[in-house]
Amino acid sequence: MRYVVLADAFEKLEQTSSYLKKNEVIADLLKKTPPEETERVVLLTLGKPWPAYVSKETGVGLQQLKKAVAKASGYSPTEIERLMRQVGDLGKVAQQLLAKKRQVTLFTERLTVEKVFENVKNLPEITGEGSVDRKIASIAELLTSSTPLEAKFIVRTVLGDLRIGVAEGRLRDAIASAFGVSPDAVEHAYMLTTDYSMVAKAVATGGEKGLEKLNVCVGHPVNPMLAQRAETIDEVLRRMKGKAAFELKLDGIRVQVHKDGDRITLFTRRMEDYTKMFPDLIEPLRRALKPKRAIVDGELVAIDRTTGKPMPFQEVLKRRRKYEIKRAMGEIPVKIYLFDVLLSDGDVMLDKSYLERREVLEGIVNEVEGKVMVVEQKISDKPDEIRKFMDRALEIGHEGLLAKDLGASYRAGRREFVWLKLKPVLETLDLVVVGGLYGKGKRAGYFGSYVLATRDEESGRFKTVTKCGSGYTDEDLKEFTKMFRKIQLKKPHPDVDIELDCDAYCEPRIVFETAYEEIQVSPELKHTSKMGLRFPRFIRIREDRRPEEISTVQEIKRLFEQQEKRKAKTRH
Repeated sequence: MRYVVLADAFEKLEQTSSYLKKNEVIADLLKKTPPEETERVVLLTLGKPWPAYVSKETGVGLQQLKKAVAKASGYSPTEIERLMRQVGDLGKVAQQLLAKKRQVTLFTERLTVEKVFENVKNLPEITGEGSVDRKIASIAELLTSSTPLEAKFIVRTVLGDLRIGVAEGRLRDAIASAFGVSPDAVEHAYMLTTDYSMVAKAVATGGEKGLEKLNVCVGHPVNPMLAQRAETIDEVLRRMKGKAAFELKLDGIRVQVHKDGDRITLFTRRMEDYTKMFPDLIEPLRRALKPKRAIVDGELVAIDRTTGKPMPFQEVLKRRRKYEIKRAMGEIPVKIYLFDVLLSDGDVMLDKSYLERREVLEGIVNEVEGKVMVVEQKISDKPDEIRKFMDRALEIGHEGLLAKDLGASYRAGRREFVWLKLKPVLETLDLVVVGGLYGKGKRAGYFGSYVLATRDEESGRFKTVTKCGSGYTDEDLKEFTKMFRKIQLKKPHPDVDIELDCDAYCEPRIVFETAYEEIQVSPELKHTSKMGLRFPRFIRIREDRRPEEISTVQEIKRLFEQQEKRKAKTRH
């Protein structure tokens, strides 16, 4: 398959902001794609030759890529720098220069999808003496054989910044449309594999029956089941037919542990591989998990060395940020609490009830004191007993309780009312940043407030819900401004519905946990969610949350209804 077919589709995707039109373009591309090329085409459309859960980058920086463009085009680095200052996008610079290139190359071959895919995929494997020059030569080889349009997207792919507005969530409907299968079947297969390239190939070669053959697999993180909110113990018991399992609600990083023989891999909710961040857990997990192959769900918590109590979520993230892992292991010890099992040797457990899964979990885990534990649980139908358990959870430093329906299966990627969070204070919201406004006075030169958005479950689009200018330290404002400038856009992202004017827009990637006093309908500021927050306050960045997992418009509406019922009771 010629790479130019892919480049033409990318150009159309970049030029349109319409959700439906983008889907049509992707579906049309997939129809043209030979089945054996499907995986490559889907991965390249997502911007990298690896699935999201594979922690790899090309290892090629902007300066090296400029040299490759110079080598392929015949223009000097100085000329490239001058054009880069004008255009601001090395992909477009390459497109312009290749259209009038000075370097005449004989016998160039027309690029194929396979050639581009393999060259980019192999870049991280080029190591050792002279590796930088060899990487530059590999990219220049592609650019030399490319059309100007192909060059634009090759450069962007190497940089990991395709700029065509296609996130993983968009592929469900396009795949369903291209191959005439149910969107729900596509989504279910994705929840089990977290790899749309695998899903697309399965349906391209075997239709809906091909999708049915996909299942949980060690090494492929499963989209985790998520919890809804509950205000009271009475609400929990009402929703769960009078009786439920209650587990400690931990404030850490949600981690999915995959064991394959002696190999242990730790995946986060964002499908990131955190194994290297927590080497002190690898051997304890090997000893703790009895099966040769297993997938278990858990929470990784930082422990205070003095008190032995759990520390806040932010402390766990310090382990992720520290480069001196050995020293960090001593300063911030961690333990993992396991609370569910998805796979035990050959047995896939997702369709089993909570009670069956819990029994299996307890049978396959040998607890390793201070490192690997099964989370404490109590099954009860007595409000007083549950309240005492809640008080004890808070006393020993946890957030509250997580209630689970005894008969519920593990619903990968779903947020349903069969898992319910019980916390003593008003729940915060997880919202994605879509724009920034510059501050005044001592905040001048930095973004002083941010426009935050919620996600519409029905359309998958991001809709604004508040502008938040409080809760940040001066250091936060400096660091955040640097961070957001890296993902800054001149106009709103195509997946964002926004009517407010911002000084800068950004890709919807960073999630802020945000507190508020109350929810308002049709607030003074015109938000596209038609909801607003009174006195919003920044709490922290949720590095463990993907944009697809943030609070939804529908969830905020439910919270508003509960809020109004409480206010009505107070008035009476």
